[in-house]
Amino acid sequence: MDSAKEHALFNVTTCRWIYNEEKQRTVRYVPFNVHALVDVAINAANAKECTSIEKIQDGTFNRVLCLKFDNDVELIAKIPFPVTGPKHYCTASEVATLDYLRTEHGISTPIVRAWCSRAESTPVGAEYILYEKIPGKQLVHFDNADIPLKDDPFFKVMPGVLKVEMRLYRTHFSQIGSIYYKEDVPESLRDRPLYAPWFEPYEPKSNSERFCIGPTVDREFWRAGRAALDIDRGPWPDVQSWMFALARCARASIANHPDKRFKEEYDRLIFDYETLVPHIAPPNGRFILWHPDFYPRNIIVSDKPPHSLNGIIDWQSALVAFDYLQLSIPPAYDCDDHPYVVWPEDDYELPGLDAEVNSLDDEGKRKALVALRRAKRKKVHENVLRKKDPLLAEELHGIPGVEAKQRYFRPAVAITRGEAEGLVLIMYSFLQTRAIWPFIKGPDAPFPVEITDADVARIEQQWEEAARKVEMQERIMKECGVDPDNDGMVDTEKYDAVKRAFDDAKTRALAAAVSAEDRERILEEWRWQDGALSMTAELCC
Repeated sequence: MDSAKEHALFNVTTCRWIYNEEKQRTVRYVPFNVHALVDVAINAANAKECTSIEKIQDGTFNRVLCLKFDNDVELIAKIPFPVTGPKHYCTASEVATLDYLRTEHGISTPIVRAWCSRAESTPVGAEYILYEKIPGKQLVHFDNADIPLKDDPFFKVMPGVLKVEMRLYRTHFSQIGSIYYKEDVPESLRDRPLYAPWFEPYEPKSNSERFCIGPTVDREFWRAGRAALDIDRGPWPDVQSWMFALARCARASIANHPDKRFKEEYDRLIFDYETLVPHIAPPNGRFILWHPDFYPRNIIVSDKPPHSLNGIIDWQSALVAFDYLQLSIPPAYDCDDHPYVVWPEDDYELPGLDAEVNSLDDEGKRKALVALRRAKRKKVHENVLRKKDPLLAEELHGIPGVEAKQRYFRPAVAITRGEAEGLVLIMYSFLQTRAIWPFIKGPDAPFPVEITDADVARIEQQWEEAARKVEMQERIMKECGVDPDNDGMVDTEKYDAVKRAFDDAKTRALAAAVSAEDRERILEEWRWQDGALSMTAELCC
């Protein structure tokens, strides 16, 4: 096969998009030299020949290939798309983070055999990472209610997952940013300490001198043309410095915005946010590393019973950040509310099912059983963690916990997203902080940003309208078989059916409209049409 054909073959995506498809495909075209990649892989595998190369998937941010060799070695190749983040930093940070987790904490992560973070310096012509494949299956394959509770792989691997959570929670770094090998960051950053002054490494013979904290790979500082901006991307010594950097990022990103009225209003909100920062930023925060995508698909377990934890994958874009904004229950041990799942008052009893579940049809009963299994996993996770690490358990499962604290710091998360998600997101985040203000600062402490009763009423109305719209959109996407978080991405084989489902949904919405104005509004606001916002198509280079 000639080189041009090979490039074409491996640039054919395994997925499609129901809107903005041409744009999504264009930003995911990554030309690379297949022969050069195979040569690098053969050397990395200590093999003589590559016996097969197969595309596994095109995810949102990466092209993933599987290469097999004549010595039975199997490697995974990951080639990032230009939408992933800063090319050099994203790749270099991921490799260093995997090494750090394995050598410093004994966490089973993919072993990197070869990598390159600068496309121009390799014959491959693209950034890449070659890992050893971790044997086993993704935990998500066992997410059903047919396995007896005592044999559920989610329970079998829970001790290993809890160990990772507790270790990360207890490891405190000196700065906010991302982890790198020292040689991959500017020289001025290399001599800074890795850990906070009060933290003592777990083992006397720490390997941490090879690593340091460097610029963040947080996509908010790079997406939508922000890579070209001259802004502060860390590392930051304290929370306040990071929060102010977010304000400067937001201001720089709208400096040349064509809508003068929008820009003026956004500038005012950024000013209000900067007024708020000194009052909400803690003087001494705890900076921790956390898995950015701790879903069951990224937890690899042994194929057959008794199931054990083989490894945890996909640490791409992992950040060292303020602990309140990092911590979350791993989705493998979290669940949504379900109308037929009953939570007991006794803390140590497991959830059960309401008797009315017997009136459901077979599919309804199956869904209820799946929901019950997930609820039991969450409860067991909580109970075991309360015995092993009460402080972390209270943060994750307690009523005040990190959920309330995250609401308090919501303005920092919202301030850079006004152009993409609407200014009401920022305004409502101020209300969330103000609602918790008396509990943090005291009942008589004035809120530093003036918000009148009329402002509150207006913001709440706008937020309710926006929330209803989002809820409607998510309901339609779920009904049509699309993950609401994937910007309309579906598997190629499902594309035609999903596309018809969306066309039918649009037809029903138009038929239900009571006026010409309503129909015009539906057509104008229809989420799934070319030209609508696609944040996963925003370049980061």
